[in-house]
Amino acid sequence: MDPAALLADLDADQRRAVTCESSLVAVIAGAGSGKTRVLTRRAAYRIATESADARHTLVLTFTREAAGELRRRLAGLGVHDQITAGTFHSIANQLLRQRWADLDQAPRTVVDDRARIIGGLRAFTSRASHHDLAGVVDAIGVATSRGLTPQAYVRAVRNNELRSLHEPEFVAEVLAAYTEEKRARRIVDLDDLIGLTIDAARRDDAFADQLRWRFRHVLVDEAQDLNPLQHRFLDVLRTGRDDLYLVGDPAQAIYGFTGSDPTLLVDVADRFPGVEIVRLPVNHRCTPQVVEIGRAVLAAAEVDTAIESARGDGPSVRVRSHDDETAEAAAVASAIAGDDPTLLRNGNVAVLARTHATLAPVRAALATAGIAMRTRVDGAGSEIGPLLDEAYRMREPEVLRRWIRDQHDLAEGDDDPHRAVALAANDFLRTHPTGDGAAFRAWVTSTDPFGTAEPGVELLTFHAAKGREWHTVHLVGCETSLVPHRSATTAALKTEEARLFYVAVTRATDRLSVHWAERRNGYQRRRTPLLDAFAPGEPVVLPPPTELVGTAISPRESALERLRAWRADAARANGLLPDALVTDNVLSQIATHRPNSPDELDRLTGLGPITSRRLFDGIERALQ
Repeated sequence: MDPAALLADLDADQRRAVTCESSLVAVIAGAGSGKTRVLTRRAAYRIATESADARHTLVLTFTREAAGELRRRLAGLGVHDQITAGTFHSIANQLLRQRWADLDQAPRTVVDDRARIIGGLRAFTSRASHHDLAGVVDAIGVATSRGLTPQAYVRAVRNNELRSLHEPEFVAEVLAAYTEEKRARRIVDLDDLIGLTIDAARRDDAFADQLRWRFRHVLVDEAQDLNPLQHRFLDVLRTGRDDLYLVGDPAQAIYGFTGSDPTLLVDVADRFPGVEIVRLPVNHRCTPQVVEIGRAVLAAAEVDTAIESARGDGPSVRVRSHDDETAEAAAVASAIAGDDPTLLRNGNVAVLARTHATLAPVRAALATAGIAMRTRVDGAGSEIGPLLDEAYRMREPEVLRRWIRDQHDLAEGDDDPHRAVALAANDFLRTHPTGDGAAFRAWVTSTDPFGTAEPGVELLTFHAAKGREWHTVHLVGCETSLVPHRSATTAALKTEEARLFYVAVTRATDRLSVHWAERRNGYQRRRTPLLDAFAPGEPVVLPPPTELVGTAISPRESALERLRAWRADAARANGLLPDALVTDNVLSQIATHRPNSPDELDRLTGLGPITSRRLFDGIERALQ
């Protein structure tokens, strides 16, 4: 692997973040600045320059989907096989199972349905009529992720350190009963896995030394979402010479309700003395107009950000008021109906709201106007869905391979769903040879190998939209009581609401419309105060970085730019991040060697026969 090739398409700040000599680094990466690209390039660059050993490198993230995307990107860079990458929970689970086997102990049963157990506890059922189960489960999740005892949870709520929609004493009582139920049944939940790993390392020096020997280089994605328990897990892995790489954006910390603590990244210099802080201040995704409203939203909440756009000037952001939610929904439907129809066909339009309920009138208005809304067709009721469910249950790579062979035997033709799923699973195992059914699920979610996402408008909450992007975005319900949400009663919660709104506005790459209703559900509303620092319609023209000006573009670079444009459109159409569709390294190979057929594309890139056939026509057009 050529280290220079890993840096070729990075801007100056990204290159510094990838190549800095310090082994203790925090990268503060603004929205659209390419943080995951930087993280994966850092891992590959250190391995290529022999300053890190792939066999002793650990990459951590928070969701299965994100872990699948990281593995895909690392595979595209040629370094996936020996690197360990996964969620905090999955890594802790692996470590504990190995430890239990080494100690000849029976493994604990891991449950991921906390609600089912809590809902059956007498401590909950005795007062269930006064408390909703989901809210209590969420509260217990916060307590567990912060490592709080029942008594400590009550104190935290009483001191306004935590939000609780339920009596803290009741939550504490249920938490104590839940803890005792798990002990009696010898079961653990996902958060317990991390806590048990920490406790084992603190009690057993040999186990702690083994962990630190195995994981000498640790990289963490989305570090703004770390909770105290996960931070303690990182402490266990630290040695006398820290080798830790954190990437995140405090301005996008939106999961305080799950126990995350963004101050752990904000105060990273105090937390990790001697850390080198690198900032990525250039947004490569959004126009200057979108970046400007994002800055204004944060400024209204007194949150500082220095992010700038690298793109050329775009259309002004529109802020529109409406009489009520019905008029708002009709206006959004009318605007979408008048858009370029290719935006809808390519999945480039989204409507986002703070809550699911706010989207209901918009959904009805779109249906009345005959505007398609995006759905997936690989779930229940499809021919592919049940086969995927079978594959996802395979817990060992070899079991998954045997299942694939069975599907080939059952296939009756090239278009048979058994064959389609088997070929996709083969593609997965080529780049993830140790992957099981759960990892296959994450890969399918991130790559959409069947092209099962139908065209149309996407309707999502602000939280669900994180990590996504669309050409045109409509934000609805941007008024008091919803933005910030009325449940945000403390300064810290109101600031998190501002960060959430910032995430929402920066999902638009080109066009953004912000809507609010003067009356909603019969109640008077005002425009969100988070827009008070924004003056809509004022032009914002920022030049591109000087390093991009006045440089001659070679035929290969021109082809690469066209390929990137194709990838951006195709990724949006499939609801993916661009690098999840095709990595930069693969695009570079394609621009250089220009394959003439799907088979050539597969041999060149290793994308697999299904993916190569599905992508080839678009790639061919981009190369013409």
